[in-house]
Amino acid sequence: MKKLLIFTVLCLFLGACHHHGPRYNPVVRIKYSKNTANNGNNSGSYVSITQNPWQYMLNQIDVNIPENGRIKAERERLLRNPKGFETVALRSEPYVYYIINQLRKNNLPTELALIPLIESAYDPLATSPAQAAGLWQFVPITAKEYGLQQSSSFDARRDLIASTNSAISLLQNLNNRFNGDWLLTLAAYNAGEGRVRRAIEKNQAKGLPVNYWSLDLPTETMHYVPKILAIIDIVKNNKRYGIKLPDCSYENSLVRIDISKNISLSKIAKYSKLSLDELTTYNAGYVQQTVNGPFHLLVPYSHAKDLFTKLKKENLVANEITELLQDTSSANMPFEFKSNFNQKTSIINKNTFPKNAKKIAYLVKAGDSLYSIAQNYRVKITDILQWNNLKNSKVQEGDILTINLANANPI
Repeated sequence: MKKLLIFTVLCLFLGACHHHGPRYNPVVRIKYSKNTANNGNNSGSYVSITQNPWQYMLNQIDVNIPENGRIKAERERLLRNPKGFETVALRSEPYVYYIINQLRKNNLPTELALIPLIESAYDPLATSPAQAAGLWQFVPITAKEYGLQQSSSFDARRDLIASTNSAISLLQNLNNRFNGDWLLTLAAYNAGEGRVRRAIEKNQAKGLPVNYWSLDLPTETMHYVPKILAIIDIVKNNKRYGIKLPDCSYENSLVRIDISKNISLSKIAKYSKLSLDELTTYNAGYVQQTVNGPFHLLVPYSHAKDLFTKLKKENLVANEITELLQDTSSANMPFEFKSNFNQKTSIINKNTFPKNAKKIAYLVKAGDSLYSIAQNYRVKITDILQWNNLKNSKVQEGDILTINLANANPI
């Protein structure tokens, strides 16, 4: 679907997360939505959370990630820069509350909130060489297909609300088309549905397995899914790996203020006591510094009340402050309550790692070499030689090689 922005590279040159307001670990503050969702909750009502979303995600991961060679290689690569991982994870704070709750509302795995971590390092201003943009890295053609406006004044791919809703629609569609297989869904999100389908059809024609681990996919996609699974493992076992998960506060999550008239972002920044860079990042969809009304503005919860008061005095606001989790007025503050809500939907299930996934039959195609095959699967050439009883590294189109990931020595 898009050019992957390599996570470890982004860690080196993207700035640190913004911090606003106090940091604490509140109990779950919940609201009952007007809308209901079948999430397995006895009350029948969707319940939004304002607790630390990373802690919530951790609590939802109840399956261990197997020691797959490709996952192990990605995990080791990420753990070489633990501070970089922590920095990018903390950068998610303003956005991840909305993302987690939208995933829950649509009964999708909360681990999908890790996609922007890999795609954009949670930077809505990120742009790839393939012109993918925003947190979810939509390329222009897919953005158009999913209703994301792109004009000289506004790029919805960079807007938290619009891009997240479109990403959820895309993920739902892909997951339906791949019969609920989340690994194929993630592969298609990265490489495109057509590319994954062609790989499946190719394996079917040769009588080869068609699970994700057995498919011949672009190198980027071969790394993409194992990287997400590696991050899930890091989150689940953060203490073992010496990783500190973000200590997020709902005070720093974004809320919405509807502006009725034209106003410059610099003026809003002064009113809100945010820097212009911070405000521009939170509202990255707006291309121009002066925004034509009406439009919606996103600011941290801790800054919203004072800003709203100042804007109201100038008759610049159309509605009350809207909390994104529920689209309800801030006047109806949530009560304090410890929720027992538990979502069981997960990327990882009994079919994630099929029995034949650790041993792959690879069909050599034109242009392949033992070196390129070894690089694709992150294994050593000597291992491939041993698994296939080869005396030298010569292979030709049509050969079928065994790739034994269970006994691989990742490179």
